[in-house]
Amino acid sequence: MKKLNLNILAQWLLLPGKGMRIGKALLILIAAGFLWAFAAKRQYRKVVNEVKIEIENEAENHFVDEEEIKSAITVGKNNLVYMRWLDSVSLNRLERKIRQIDFVKDAQVSYDLSGNLKVKVSLVKPIARMVEGGSDFDKYLGSEGEILPTSEKYAAKVITLDGPGTRQWMQGLQIKDSAGMELVNLISYINDNPFWKAQITHLYIDQKGEIEMIPQVGRQKIEFGTPENFKSKFEKLYAFYSRIVPVKGWEAYERISVKYKNQIVCQKNL
Repeated sequence: MKKLNLNILAQWLLLPGKGMRIGKALLILIAAGFLWAFAAKRQYRKVVNEVKIEIENEAENHFVDEEEIKSAITVGKNNLVYMRWLDSVSLNRLERKIRQIDFVKDAQVSYDLSGNLKVKVSLVKPIARMVEGGSDFDKYLGSEGEILPTSEKYAAKVITLDGPGTRQWMQGLQIKDSAGMELVNLISYINDNPFWKAQITHLYIDQKGEIEMIPQVGRQKIEFGTPENFKSKFEKLYAFYSRIVPVKGWEAYERISVKYKNQIVCQKNL
């Protein structure tokens, strides 16, 4: 069949004008297809040569390194790579295996023409640490509401959380309901703002989900209320720091409340 097709195409090449041009074009396409198929077949029969790992946001997260990722797919019974033909390596299985590692958000695996496996990994970004009276209870809160374990490798310098509300989320090992995600958004807002990141160091969350903030500078406690409408509450709090503190001083008040709509309530030091 292939011979017949090639003979017909060869006859087309003898035709003048448009037919000749079409015939040449088709012949080039078919030849390219044969070459691609041959190259692909040779490619699949290569043994995996090397594993190349790229970690996207490694600078922000030192909990996972290349060695841990490589060990998860190449060491002992977990060896899904070395001394295997490329066509026998399951890229999906490798991706699932890597995603099981704590702090790994996603993994994409592919291979190049030299027989190298290329592993691209993105990591979860911890935004807060939940502390509850001992290291056995400590957990990290991820940027998408994940509850993550602590690590002996690295301790992230992030805002800390405690209180009954924090404990409830830790015990449930999830924070992805609407109220929980509002808290995640609030903490992300603090981390993304240089002033608030420097000033707010700790959040106490009570059983109703209301927040009390502990500042870095000044001894006043800040009643923030629930995370709802947190941007407008931060605007009121910034008005306190920019307008009231320069006049009254840092030690004039022991408690500030921005939990009520359109109000800043300040309780004086006795």
